[in-house]
Amino acid sequence: MSQGSKTSDNSPFCLLRGRIIVSCQASEGDPLDDLDTLTRIATSVLRGGAGGLRAEGISRIAAFRNLTKLPIIGIIKAFDTNGEVYITPDFHSAQAISHAGADIIALDCTARRLTEAEPWPELIRRIHDELHRPVLADIASLDDALAAERAGADAVATTLYGYTAETANIRTPSWPLIQSLLTQLTIPVVVEGHITHPSEARQALDRGATSVVVGSAITRPETITRRFVDTTG
Repeated sequence: MSQGSKTSDNSPFCLLRGRIIVSCQASEGDPLDDLDTLTRIATSVLRGGAGGLRAEGISRIAAFRNLTKLPIIGIIKAFDTNGEVYITPDFHSAQAISHAGADIIALDCTARRLTEAEPWPELIRRIHDELHRPVLADIASLDDALAAERAGADAVATTLYGYTAETANIRTPSWPLIQSLLTQLTIPVVVEGHITHPSEARQALDRGATSVVVGSAITRPETITRRFVDTTG
């Protein structure tokens, strides 16, 4: 199969092909968890050549929309009863993201979410039919990705590899998973998660990924500092 063959010429994924997307987020309690601070970070990464942004929350998406016409991947994070993060859990969240200015709606499309009150296959349909936005399926496995493609997702991202029960605490890219996605899917594959060095981003693109999302390695001084300290301490 030719990976990415289903992408239309007017899809925002075409604009993102071969580009680095920077995720400008901060966890609650992080010193950077401030709208003005994150907007300044977004401004800096755009000046550095980012091809798009990934943003969480209505206010941040709206602020970033004022900075750029480049594609924005929007999400809303919630937490389930087990304390696990849930990305864009319902249509209300997806609608809010769209109205804030996101070009792409990212959803948790893992198997664990199929039994939710609003399962993601139905969310994909509604986002397409009612919001007319493309959907990026955040997945953790090949089976997740194949199911998302069958349900109509416009692209998949490896965002949740390392964050499900089956992949818990893995903090390095899974090159076998990435290669399987590139081989078996016909929709774009976005590599996201655990990219810490430019050579890894280059490797992902050289293998055929549409684009690469980098977050903490660019935007979180605390994480970057800890990596240096752990290596030299």
